[in-house]
Amino acid sequence: MRQIYYIAIAGMGIASIISGCSDNDEAKAIIIPGAPSVEVKVGEQMPLWQAGTLEIHSISTGRGESNFYILPDGTSLLVDAAGSLVTQEICDRKGVGGVTPARPNWNVSGTEVIANYIKHFNPRHENVDYFLNSHLHEDHMGSWVEKYEEYANFPKHPVGNFYMNGIAQLGTILNFTKIIDRGYTLPVNMGTEDRIKDYQRFLKWSMDTKGLIYETAKPGYDDQIVLKYNPSQFPDFKIRILCANGYAWTGVGNETKRTIPLDRTEISGAKPDENIFSVAFMLDFGKFNLFSAGDLQWEYSGSSNEWQNADAPIVPVVNQVEVMKASHHGSTNANSQELVDKLNPQVVWVNPWRTEQPGIPCMRRFVATNPDVNIFTTNIVESSKAPLMEVADNFKSWNGHLVIRVNPDGQYMVYVLDDNDQNYTVKSIHGPYQSK
Repeated sequence: MRQIYYIAIAGMGIASIISGCSDNDEAKAIIIPGAPSVEVKVGEQMPLWQAGTLEIHSISTGRGESNFYILPDGTSLLVDAAGSLVTQEICDRKGVGGVTPARPNWNVSGTEVIANYIKHFNPRHENVDYFLNSHLHEDHMGSWVEKYEEYANFPKHPVGNFYMNGIAQLGTILNFTKIIDRGYTLPVNMGTEDRIKDYQRFLKWSMDTKGLIYETAKPGYDDQIVLKYNPSQFPDFKIRILCANGYAWTGVGNETKRTIPLDRTEISGAKPDENIFSVAFMLDFGKFNLFSAGDLQWEYSGSSNEWQNADAPIVPVVNQVEVMKASHHGSTNANSQELVDKLNPQVVWVNPWRTEQPGIPCMRRFVATNPDVNIFTTNIVESSKAPLMEVADNFKSWNGHLVIRVNPDGQYMVYVLDDNDQNYTVKSIHGPYQSK
């Protein structure tokens, strides 16, 4: 079998590929430190990842949320695969709020945008080590015809018999080593639903044809998503899963606690939102810390059940961070004041795709905690800007792909890339920011 070595020159984004015969086809990254940095310039294409640095790419599709991480040794992690097929035409016909414009346009599917972006920036191109599916909503994993009758002509994979959208289509273009999701047996067994059956068909096809490893998220553990190529060089790097699927880390060892009732009848009767079962995690890289939690929310309209406040169980175990992704696209019912106060981020990025995202009550909470917080959105419905004008000074960019590049010393920058095409041209540069 072929073994691929990536010789990465730190600070220069240069990689050489040496192929040879081996019994193991897992790529190995060899880090050569000490080279000068590549200058990033407005109006030019964003330079590629530099070995030894951490990069977080928030990919602007206009169809949901998708965030790509290149870890310090070249290990890659994709969190969510924006796959909503809701269009402005559908919204107008149904009399509901609008959606952000598709990026770069509706002639390029969200899946293609994500795939092209990753193949361009990923040091291992189409080979991605981890896909983490934060929860089971279409703007994070893909749409199905059973939910939207408008998708009657939605194509299926000719062999796997699954709908080609979101993670399912992406898994035919890219090669994922491992897929992790929140699981679908709680709050009730969702395996009987058509859309989950479809997802299961995709997983089976991937395991049978590509050797995919499938796992459910393990709250409390920091060894499920790990550096694969040079972990010994980065002993201060880790990702710990904080909560998922009704369980949360207690802060002690790998211990967890159940955050939802034991009685499934009670759970079903309450009709909890899928969002509260989202996977949340903390990422640590030396002095730099990051928080991300899918669509985790703290308030469920009309409910008096305290267990539906999904922020509360993790507030005691989180620490101050430099950067966080706003949960649930910055919606009003997400990012509770208690959680935001504890995290106290310097930089917040938001992935809006519907009207009223982000919501001004949520943004006020970030600004109340840190008046100097810098906020970046990948896209926004134009009418949603007006309510945000009271905190407009905190918004540093309204649209574009976002790249957060973190150096080993904790200093980091934020770059905004043009999303009107797929040339990845730098629009603006922000920073440097210092980790505390």
